Amino acid sequence: MQKSKLSGLFLLWLGAAISIAEIVTGTLVAPLGVGKGITAIILGHVIGCFLFLFPAGYLSAKQNQTAIAVTESVFGKWGVTLFSGLNAIQLLGWTAVMIVNAQLAMNAISKKVFNYQSVIVMSVIVAALIVVWLIFDHEWLFKINNIVVILLAIGMLIVVWAIINHGASHTSVNLGKMTFGSAVELNVTMALSWLPLIGDYTKQNGNSVKISFVSVVGYFLGSTAMFLIGFFTVIVSGQTDFNAVLAATNVGMIALLVIVFSTVTTTFMDAYSAATNIDNIIKKGHVNLIGIGVTIVGLVIALFVSMAYYQNFLYAIGAAFTPLFSILFVSILILHKKLPVWLNFCWWVIGFFGYTWLQRFDFVLGTTILLGVILAVAVWLSGLVVGTKKLAS
Repeated sequence: MQKSKLSGLFLLWLGAAISIAEIVTGTLVAPLGVGKGITAIILGHVIGCFLFLFPAGYLSAKQNQTAIAVTESVFGKWGVTLFSGLNAIQLLGWTAVMIVNAQLAMNAISKKVFNYQSVIVMSVIVAALIVVWLIFDHEWLFKINNIVVILLAIGMLIVVWAIINHGASHTSVNLGKMTFGSAVELNVTMALSWLPLIGDYTKQNGNSVKISFVSVVGYFLGSTAMFLIGFFTVIVSGQTDFNAVLAATNVGMIALLVIVFSTVTTTFMDAYSAATNIDNIIKKGHVNLIGIGVTIVGLVIALFVSMAYYQNFLYAIGAAFTPLFSILFVSILILHKKLPVWLNFCWWVIGFFGYTWLQRFDFVLGTTILLGVILAVAVWLSGLVVGTKKLAS
């Protein structure tokens, strides 16, 4: 595969990770303190990226199918329809969340720089730019995206320098509570949210391992860095509101541009993948047009959505996709056999509801790993009882 294509994929996923949402989630880990906080962020990303995101990308690249389409071999056509719908819903949710995060940060900076604020105007600006990104031909998009991501990385370094230079706040802030296992799980679920999406970009001819590895490393490096930025912003400044800290620095215009374009490069992927999953159901084509529709609906939701349930949203993603891909991976990559479709669905439903129940145990490596191991064993034992069919190679 061409090196330019690989570098394009690396930068695409690096750009996907550079977002205000990742930074804001990183601030939630601050109650753990420096040592445990850094460990939780790195460990969670290793689990999420290399134990889940990488095999999802690999299967799509090997079979030249989207991550959701790959599930047909284990869950049948009804599974593809169901999981396409669930993925479209979560990606629509992400589109709204990203627009909300962007407008909050943009308004905080705009108030200081221009003495102007407007939820509607800032939200519409972000949505309009996402639509422009969707209109671009993919070959042109990769070229433009590469340049934008490099500029975003430079801009983010300037923003980080400004935050450190800003120094600590004299205001005492209650950081709340966070266990190590919960912090690890937050990091894992952020990577899990990309599970059904990564296959949209790795499903092409070439070295399956290399394509997937380059994509995952790009996201791993970018996402880990964003989480650490959010984390250290709280540690250094003593403030939990990243937008307030950003607004107080002297790099307002740079920060504004970074927020706008990082949101666009990330949310474009959400909208496009949501459109791909909707097309899996309706089979009408015109994915880019559907993506524009997704963006518009996401904008409407963003104008009314509350960020109070953001953590619950992340955990809901874990509940839906951890059992799905755990069953898929153990069936295809380990056993090379599959249970009857109805039984796989039963285990998925048990995993979906079991995820919330298992969170009570606060497992040190996160609920995702615990549930994944339990389901892998359950699928294997079930196969011994009811029998399995060999998967087509």
